[in-house]
Amino acid sequence: MPSYSIALDRIAQCGLELRRNPETKELEIFTVFVFSFHPNFVTAGDRSFAVHCIFLQQQVTVATKFNFISDITTKGIIGATAQMPTIDLTIVPGRVPDPALEPAHTVVVGEPLMYVWHLKANTDIYGIRVKDCFAEAKDGRKMKIIDNGCSVDSLVVSHVQYSENHRKAFSDGMAFKFPDVEDVWLICSVTTCIRRFEHLIANDEENLCDSQRKCSQREKRSTKITETSAVSVYSIDDLVNHKLRVIDSPAHALPFRQENNSRVIEDGMMDDVKVCLEKRSFAGASAALISAYLATVCFAGGIGFSLYRSHHNKY
Repeated sequence: MPSYSIALDRIAQCGLELRRNPETKELEIFTVFVFSFHPNFVTAGDRSFAVHCIFLQQQVTVATKFNFISDITTKGIIGATAQMPTIDLTIVPGRVPDPALEPAHTVVVGEPLMYVWHLKANTDIYGIRVKDCFAEAKDGRKMKIIDNGCSVDSLVVSHVQYSENHRKAFSDGMAFKFPDVEDVWLICSVTTCIRRFEHLIANDEENLCDSQRKCSQREKRSTKITETSAVSVYSIDDLVNHKLRVIDSPAHALPFRQENNSRVIEDGMMDDVKVCLEKRSFAGASAALISAYLATVCFAGGIGFSLYRSHHNKY
């Protein structure tokens, strides 16, 4: 049977959309396939199919066995189901790190944005740790913007900061886009960590929530991605993403009003118009204007002198 496989790090390039449902713990890959039977025209035989691939979260049962000298009488059984915390990424306009605000979907290049990673449910045990973030376009172009919680390019996004209880992480930045495309996917690998308590003793602090990272010594603007780092972001279980449509900022032009099918510049707008010239261009233009002025004066003087002589000869 014919088959075709697509790597997870190429789903955006192939037009597929990755969705995560925090309530049902389902991971969905969605796309639309269009079958066209003519290379140039749309015909009645064309068909399109919306495909939803849903992957259920795997449940693992953990058990252990104790060997004692004598058997222990079972007094009772306590059963419970532990709900794993889920992390979500919300990008909001402005500079307030509040995930309850309306998410940003369509923005303008240079518009201030706030990246907010937050836990979906309240918990007194777990916190958030932001690892890496990538910006990716539909054509496969990608750029790493956050490396282990630290900004790669401060012009795009700042270092990740955490709230005191580590339930929320945030970073501010400016809206940006790849040339010639408007859709940008922000994909981040995140994980949960255990909050630090005074009575908590751990030999390995890898799973404990970190304090604020020191990112000042990191090398900035290093956007080169190796093959390993480009794929590693997709091999993490906790993967969050947010899609933005980023449009170019409008060109700076003089405002006008339309009267009788003609464009008229608004009153008072010409007062602020300034033209800058280089010194050589300014000198050349000045010399040309002076030459034209002298030539005009000489020509007018010659005509006046000729008229005067002709009038004097008559009398």
